Amino acid sequence: MNQAESLALFGRGRAAWNAWAEQRLAERRKLEEAGDWTGDSDLHEQDITTLAWQDAATADFSGHEFEGMADFSGFVFPGDAQFNKATFSGDARFSNAAFLLDARFREAAFSGDALFLETAFSGEAWFSEAAFKGDAGFGKAAFKGDALFDKATFLSDVRFSRATFSGEACFSNAAFSGEAGFSEAAFLGEAWFSEAAFKGDALFGKATFSCDAWFSNAAFSGTGFGEAAFKGDAWFSEVVFKGEGILFLDPTCSGDAGFGEAAFKDDAGFSESVSRAMSGLGQRLARAMRD
Repeated sequence: MNQAESLALFGRGRAAWNAWAEQRLAERRKLEEAGDWTGDSDLHEQDITTLAWQDAATADFSGHEFEGMADFSGFVFPGDAQFNKATFSGDARFSNAAFLLDARFREAAFSGDALFLETAFSGEAWFSEAAFKGDAGFGKAAFKGDALFDKATFLSDVRFSRATFSGEACFSNAAFSGEAGFSEAAFLGEAWFSEAAFKGDALFGKATFSCDAWFSNAAFSGTGFGEAAFKGDAWFSEVVFKGEGILFLDPTCSGDAGFGEAAFKDDAGFSESVSRAMSGLGQRLARAMRD
């Protein structure tokens, strides 16, 4: 759909939207059953039938200014959802929504609260350079593709508690001004927090990192990694830890853990089990704390 069609359908409410979505999904199932679906191929290899379906199933809100609350709770997006550079003057509600292909919120601006609670992202989720002025909630969200929050700014609290990242999770160069909650989040792919800035508490208690986790050159204030599990390598090289409450209590790491040239500006708490749990951490940690 073009933008005018997308806005008109959105104005009719969730029931009308999801009825349209089901029609598009039924059309896709017919293409798949007939062997005419080429949507899983590269763009230049897709046939005209699949491309026509994708055009019809796309929701386009790029650059649109949503005045007041924008409520997409429970909406199903059968094709790509385009919200690049969209602005939300009030709350943006996407809780329990389902993005079946890519969700694109690059450079989107959220002035109110942004709620993506228990939202399902089946394709790539693009929030690169998005700006969140109010609270942002992604609790229990499921990211099956890559989740890209690089250079995003969070001016208030943000919650990814118990979210699942099946693909790559990228928060490189992101700025967190309030509390950043990743408690019990599951990172099944690589997790990138390189050069991220945490001005408030960064809470990773009981988070699980199944692949490599990169926090190199990040800056932390209050931080909690209590009982976090690092199954791949965990890199905290050249990280700056400021303030009290830097806690790495009873973490586990199956791979290497590097704290080379990390700087601890104030109190830091490490349980006695840390050096036993993290391969090669003892000497690197001692050197970092001396510096």
